[in-house]
Amino acid sequence: MRQYIIEHWLLNNSGRPADKSLSETQVEQSWARLGFATLALLFLSLHGANFEYYRTPFLITSGLYFLANIISLFTIRKNPLSALRTISMPVLDVTVVSFGMLVDGGGNSGIYFAYLLIIFGNGFRFGNSMLLYTQVMSMIGLTIMAAVAALSAAPIIYDPSLLYWQLITLLLLPAYVYMIGKRTEKAIKAQTEAEEASFNLLDQGPVPVFTFELDQNGKPMIVYTNKAIHELFQMDHAMLAGEGVDRLILPEDSSEMFDFCARTLDLQLKDENNTIYIRGINRAGTPLKLTCTAIPVRWRTHRIGVCFIVDITQRETLQEQLEAVHKEGYMSTLVAGVVHDFRNVLNNMIGYAELLRMESDKEDVCEQLDAIIAAGDRGSELITRLLKLGKNNKNNIPLQIVRTSGESMIKPLENITGLARLQLPARIQMHCRIDHELPDVAITVIELEQMLLNLINNAMQSIQSAGLIQVTISSDHNHHLAIAGMGALSIRVSDDGPGIAPENIDLIFKPFWTSRSNHGGSGLGLAMVQRIVKRHHGTINVASVPYEETTFTIVLPPFREHTHAATIAAPTQAPASIEVPPPMRILLIDDAAEILRVHQAMLMRLGHTVETAENGLQALETFSKDMAAFDLIITDFHMPVMDGLALTEEIRAVNSHIPILMVTAYGEDQRLQQSSHHHIALLGKPVTMDKFNQGIIEAIRIVE
Repeated sequence: MRQYIIEHWLLNNSGRPADKSLSETQVEQSWARLGFATLALLFLSLHGANFEYYRTPFLITSGLYFLANIISLFTIRKNPLSALRTISMPVLDVTVVSFGMLVDGGGNSGIYFAYLLIIFGNGFRFGNSMLLYTQVMSMIGLTIMAAVAALSAAPIIYDPSLLYWQLITLLLLPAYVYMIGKRTEKAIKAQTEAEEASFNLLDQGPVPVFTFELDQNGKPMIVYTNKAIHELFQMDHAMLAGEGVDRLILPEDSSEMFDFCARTLDLQLKDENNTIYIRGINRAGTPLKLTCTAIPVRWRTHRIGVCFIVDITQRETLQEQLEAVHKEGYMSTLVAGVVHDFRNVLNNMIGYAELLRMESDKEDVCEQLDAIIAAGDRGSELITRLLKLGKNNKNNIPLQIVRTSGESMIKPLENITGLARLQLPARIQMHCRIDHELPDVAITVIELEQMLLNLINNAMQSIQSAGLIQVTISSDHNHHLAIAGMGALSIRVSDDGPGIAPENIDLIFKPFWTSRSNHGGSGLGLAMVQRIVKRHHGTINVASVPYEETTFTIVLPPFREHTHAATIAAPTQAPASIEVPPPMRILLIDDAAEILRVHQAMLMRLGHTVETAENGLQALETFSKDMAAFDLIITDFHMPVMDGLALTEEIRAVNSHIPILMVTAYGEDQRLQQSSHHHIALLGKPVTMDKFNQGIIEAIRIVE
């Protein structure tokens, strides 16, 4: 019985405010009792019609009531889960109120309304169970008071009809509030279940996630972290909750992280996301290289930010790829490995979210899952854009005049400066400011990125110890290259290193000349920058004050309609109509167990029968045992033992008509160009159910 009272009368307190603890609620109630009792005692001693008649027993009862509440104040915080106090205090409340009605003259006393205060007060604080219990006690107390009034020799008013209406009021009015309370409990329970489902999805997912909100001073603070965050940073929730978001990153990048989180909370909900490349640090002090993508969401009564993190520290080829960007002038190989990992992460996130959405019939849960799926889709678009940051013109195709709008270049430039930040030593800070109103220019984003990366790399190499690199990209209306109504594009990169000796100023742009030949300098970076600037009729200047500031300033003219050729429009492709293939027997192959599990669940949801294999060799053995057992083969491309392309070649040697769908995160791999010779369809990760349907139909169409 004691446990039942604690669980259903105290802990099931849906009416209690979310920002109050159980102890605080009970202490607040005890002080309210003492305050009301003091006022009532003062009133009855001055105006009570029968105070002299009941003086002694009433004062004794009041004294015991005061004593009980004072004892409660001292014991509540030590023992908030007291079943005895829970059932006894409402009885004492009703007893004092009933006695007060006798002292005040009987049934017509205004103290009667204190019954309703007791009932509603307990109901609002502790839920419907306490409301019903206090209602029953009040009706019993009122009945006993009426019986005593009828039998008492004191001049007490006793009116049976008034008693009847008072009892009806105590019965019906709390009953109405009870019904409202039940509906409130149901709504709160549904909200709680939705919140738990959302956090369980994030908590069990492989992607490190934390949420943040602004404190009273406008500083972004960590609210929640999932298990993957704890594993990545080697910190538990107790170390992170309530800390500033810069707790996860290097002190040199604190201002960048605060600006990133504050900017996220300024975005329109479900409208766009925010991405940054940042240098993190774990509990052991080990530097981490991170990609952070954040979205704002509505949580209860306010906005919070949700940040998804990808650790790209362990990519062994990252530095080599970035050096290739500096020397060869293209970015696609830089991010290929990162994109593969990110696509696999997004594949799992979107897949699980789609499966959970099909299971849920709660609108608020579905909205939150849709937000996660949308964030995954935006992440997929982001990494697709990263792959297109630059591709070398190997065929020596003549330069085509393009028009790059100021608005379209902002995000790629933010991304490339973020990637550059990851390569900086921890001792170097980098501050970047990109204006949101830039002029249109007749240069590709790829070339802008090449110049910017080379200038940042040059500044990094010049700083021998701790230092600062500042990047400013803006519109310069005062430069001679500007035109009426449109400024020129200005790119400034400065550092506080030792600077450039005056005798070397005229040599720095010569190919293969370098002052750092003993430290890996190639002498090609600044030469490439100058060549691009001249090609687009811009200017480049350098100013250096030793050990104070060295600044490279590039200025490019705005696009002029009458002097440039027609712009090149990107072709658009009409969306394909979505068909639904018939149920099929599918052999599914992937070496990643998590992806295999997600893809199998998605295909089964689509009505297919699925058998799995972990690599190409295992799949080939399964297929060879009974070729007629399968209608379709879906295989990953990059796998150990035997990859998807080798598996396809073996299958096509014995079976030319079975449809084959290859799912891959390496969409740009040169070997995949061979796929057309084997009559297979390609599907890029991350995969959704609609994409699976389209890919299956395409695979069938190809063999037909």
